[in-house]
Amino acid sequence: MAGLSMADLAKKTGYTVSKQAIGKYELGERNPPIESLQAIAAAVDVKLDYFLRVSKVDLGTINYRKQDLLPKKKQEEIKEKTRDYLERYLEAEELVGETIQFSESLKKIVVKNHEAVEDLAKALRKDWKLGANPIYNIVETLEEKGIKVLRLKEKIKHFSGMSTWVNDKTPVIVLGYNPIDRIRFTAMHELGHLLLDLEGYSVKAKEKICDRFAAAMLLPKESLVDELGGHRRNIHLKELLLIKAQYGISPQAILYRCRELGLISEALFSNEAKRIRSKGLWKEEIGVDVFKGKEESNRLFQLLCRGVSESFITASKAASLYNKTLRSFRKELQEI
Repeated sequence: MAGLSMADLAKKTGYTVSKQAIGKYELGERNPPIESLQAIAAAVDVKLDYFLRVSKVDLGTINYRKQDLLPKKKQEEIKEKTRDYLERYLEAEELVGETIQFSESLKKIVVKNHEAVEDLAKALRKDWKLGANPIYNIVETLEEKGIKVLRLKEKIKHFSGMSTWVNDKTPVIVLGYNPIDRIRFTAMHELGHLLLDLEGYSVKAKEKICDRFAAAMLLPKESLVDELGGHRRNIHLKELLLIKAQYGISPQAILYRCRELGLISEALFSNEAKRIRSKGLWKEEIGVDVFKGKEESNRLFQLLCRGVSESFITASKAASLYNKTLRSFRKELQEI
């Protein structure tokens, strides 16, 4: 989870724990004394009870975006961070008695063709009572539907997001440290991987279908038609930024969406894409401060606050589940 080799870990403990000893601990040939366990916990920045916790998390098949570019070591690091987060989150739910069950009717929806994705996204928006309105906080929305979302706090090269199922019943999405419009698009792209049955499609086709699903969830067809006034012969970047300000989707993704829906010609798409590329902005975030939405959920913290106030759990236990020191957890509790 810390991305360290055994030699790196030994060095971080100041060699109070040797590489050879760590190897024996990993193989189960020897149990570490409490002093070694404390040194290792400090070196990898986890609480001591991390090593004493019984795991109830079984991660299913994991879908990584750009998996071919992400080193195996980093994949394992992300996987273990996800497992740790979910162990704490699910235990908090269990202790407080507050679990949101994900709808079984949404596992898995067969996709007959690319165009069918529009209808599937529209149906899901209707089921979730979103209408055609902008989604201000996607992370919060997903959490409210029983999908666990983890946002990593550090940037990992070639990592945008991943998704999987825990114990075959709880959907999970992990998001990388990226600009907010990319986070929102990745969240909906991974939702597509979780919900859509893409059996028989190539890897490339699956990615395109999930991209279209993400765009349809972020910016419904009828909303985009209303914003643009129908088919366009020309379009201005400022218009795209105004749409981004409302719906939190990048100008690049809006251009793709316009082309997919036939609202602009292939020639106009190519010209506008070329214009943006000429400014060196095609792979960058355009309009950094345009969208003011937040992408975060406070549900875990709310559960722990409830658990402490109702005396279901101690402040010390809540701090451990929140991966904070008791002092910093109490400080957050007192903040107004």
